[in-house]
Amino acid sequence: MRFCKFLLVPLTASALMAGPKKVISPETSGGNDQIDIVATITLAEDEVAHKIGADPGKGVVLLDVRVIPKTDKPVHVSPDDFILLAHDDGERSKPFEPSEIAGNGALVVSSTTSGNGKKTGSSIGFGGMIAGGGGGGSPGDSKVTTLSAKMDTKSQGNEKLLEALQAKQFPEKDSTQPVEGYLYFPLDGKHKLKNLAVLYRGPAGRLNLEFEH
Repeated sequence: MRFCKFLLVPLTASALMAGPKKVISPETSGGNDQIDIVATITLAEDEVAHKIGADPGKGVVLLDVRVIPKTDKPVHVSPDDFILLAHDDGERSKPFEPSEIAGNGALVVSSTTSGNGKKTGSSIGFGGMIAGGGGGGSPGDSKVTTLSAKMDTKSQGNEKLLEALQAKQFPEKDSTQPVEGYLYFPLDGKHKLKNLAVLYRGPAGRLNLEFEH
């Protein structure tokens, strides 16, 4: 009778403890002589909900922004300093206040395109928000799509979501120290990461922060 020998290779501790692969959100950065900015974007709905601590629904893009002043003079920072740009159709959006996403009343978002083209489409809802969607111009067209909004007072708010959004929102303040927080953007339709950029237009100048460029 023959006996076969089997070599048992023990698993290492790191292999035994290894869990699901961690999702790393894409990051971009830029700066000038007054400030440095680091921005991390989260596009997946489940990742956005995990970071916020409550589910805002579909169509919400989360931007974790860190502004680092580089001078002794305080720099004024605000959510309104930032714009999310989609190069593929020219869509530009400003961050929304937590109350616009989850407060009493729904935010009805419509898109308009300047130039030679028209932007039309159906509406989608997310959180307390409804976004008007559709296709836009190609990258070569001189068209800019801008989102505008108005309130629908018939919609009910989401108090838990509102508190979570407010707790982590990027603040408005004057500071000589790093300032960090979340910005909440609507994004109309599907866009590849390489076509997205964060524009800073604030008291410290103008910066364009590109993803995957």
